[in-house]
Amino acid sequence: MLRTPGLFALFAAKLLSTFGSWLTLLALPWFVLVTTGSPVRMSAVLAAEFLGVVSLGLPSGRVVARLGVRRTMLICDAARVPLMALIPLLHQADWLSLPALLVVSFSLGAFTAPYVSSQRLILPDLLGPARGRDEKLLARANGLIDGATRIAALAGPALGGLLIALLGPVQVLWIDAGTYLVSYLILIAFVRPAATAASGAHRAAVSSAQRVADRAGGRGTTLAGLRYALRHPALRLFVLAQTFVTLSIPAVFICLQVLVREELGGDPRTLGLLTSANGAGLVIGSLAAVAGLGRMTRSALTAAALLQCAPLWLLLVDQVFVVAGALFLVGLATPVLAATINTRATVRAPAPLRPHVMTAVTTTENLAAFVGYTAAGPALQFSGLRPVFAGIAALAALGAVTFTAALRLDRPTTKVPDRRPADVTT
Repeated sequence: MLRTPGLFALFAAKLLSTFGSWLTLLALPWFVLVTTGSPVRMSAVLAAEFLGVVSLGLPSGRVVARLGVRRTMLICDAARVPLMALIPLLHQADWLSLPALLVVSFSLGAFTAPYVSSQRLILPDLLGPARGRDEKLLARANGLIDGATRIAALAGPALGGLLIALLGPVQVLWIDAGTYLVSYLILIAFVRPAATAASGAHRAAVSSAQRVADRAGGRGTTLAGLRYALRHPALRLFVLAQTFVTLSIPAVFICLQVLVREELGGDPRTLGLLTSANGAGLVIGSLAAVAGLGRMTRSALTAAALLQCAPLWLLLVDQVFVVAGALFLVGLATPVLAATINTRATVRAPAPLRPHVMTAVTTTENLAAFVGYTAAGPALQFSGLRPVFAGIAALAALGAVTFTAALRLDRPTTKVPDRRPADVTT
């Protein structure tokens, strides 16, 4: 699979940009928490980025459909380089304020949903017309791209805690800006799926199919992907399961900041250790997803869902190694579940609707993350760590139950010819 032209380059670009994002995920909230002492302001800065994703996520499906997935990814990477560099520049000029941070975070989020959905949609193009329809192979490719995220989740926090201590949190953001630039250069040089070099006749056929989809009961409109996902019995439950989990997991990392600062000594290297423990589990889980996801039975996927939620109850114990072990176990299961949901969303949607379905899935996920980040700060302020950790574990358990129900309902769909999208029923 790695011999597929452009696939390894896509993996490398994802690895670099996600590594930088993990640095920011530690450095930016730590900076706000240390300088203001307010968990509410800390969560507001993180929530602003997800608000940008949610606000522009669904409309971006039409952008992806019109521009194409590769061009969309290039535009998003190119835009995020100066946006991320703006934070340390404003800090050096002594113009950095909370409103400025909120605006920059929102702007970064505006480019996230189309980029993430495009990253998934480009995989069938890279694999080719025949292999791109192979659900097991596509699941492994999704697992590989998720693996880049998981490796970065191991290396980013480990180095991030050290770099924050050595350089200061704001200076670390320069590295994130650089990773977006390198990702852009890799994409433009090496990620060239055959679909982007298609003949004029083929491009005209794709455009014609999209126009037919636009006329087919509004299926090509902004909300078409969301409507399709909500009307598909299994996809509806997969998205709901993803929502429960994504409500809980972002809140974990908000709570870790407070846990480290208030109860575990206040050393950012401890924060890096805990986050890296989760990253180590994510890396091993990603290897399992790439190697065996296509062969995993419903029972194995159900066990993975249980493994993701059950250890979260251990976060109620305020011991570094217990918390680290819990985060490691959660990380083991996450890549398997994420690759499963992304693959099912891709292959269950008809081709003209895939950009809309994937942006709907991405936007729903980020809406849940936005709510999680927004609610975590005030919840910590008024309730304390233990009740919030208990709520996180309960939400994740709901996600596991819903995911298992989705597996029972899910069945491969009969392929509908792409040239007749009007025949697709939703």
